Amino acid sequence: MALKGNAILAVWNDVDPDIEDDFNEWYFGEHIPERASVPGINHGRRYRADAGATRYMAFYEATSMDVLTKGAHRVQLNDPTNWTRRIMPHFRFAQRGQSDVAGTVGEGIGGAAAVVHLTPGDEPRLRKWIVETLLHELHALPDVANVHFWTLSPGEPRSPTSELSLPAEPARAIEWVIVAETMEFAGAEAIQSAILGRNPKAHGAADVRP
Repeated sequence: MALKGNAILAVWNDVDPDIEDDFNEWYFGEHIPERASVPGINHGRRYRADAGATRYMAFYEATSMDVLTKGAHRVQLNDPTNWTRRIMPHFRFAQRGQSDVAGTVGEGIGGAAAVVHLTPGDEPRLRKWIVETLLHELHALPDVANVHFWTLSPGEPRSPTSELSLPAEPARAIEWVIVAETMEFAGAEAIQSAILGRNPKAHGAADVRP
């Protein structure tokens, strides 16, 4: 569905294989319910890669950036549970960050997701092309439930939770992200290829990567 709110907390990560079962139990048994209990966090979604790295992607939809940087969410970050303290040192982050929702199209919910990361070069031209053209073209393709465009916001202040993950700090920050949710995994692969095939560099991107 079209995203509920103006802010996104997104995480792409791997985890030490020896605690992966515990990690998944924690995610569904505690972490998602905890985050979803925060007023203003409206929805959470999680995907697992069929093969390769990075294995896991999750994102949370928030009414505003203040929901992610102040209030109940900050209280959770500053007072992690015992289970969270056990899991976090085993995270292996690829990317993590808070983003503004710059565009969102579609009313369905996908079972799979295609993701493309962009580094903007000519920001106004790239933004205009994505919002006015690309999102709508992608949403019109078969198997696509919705398409989203996120742009990086200022980073979250450090907390005891982030201190627990210091050995696993992200290899690179999120910049701009296109996410297309599709009904099937094969559809996600096709949409990722469709985004790359439209050559975002010709529209102002400095770098493009899956």
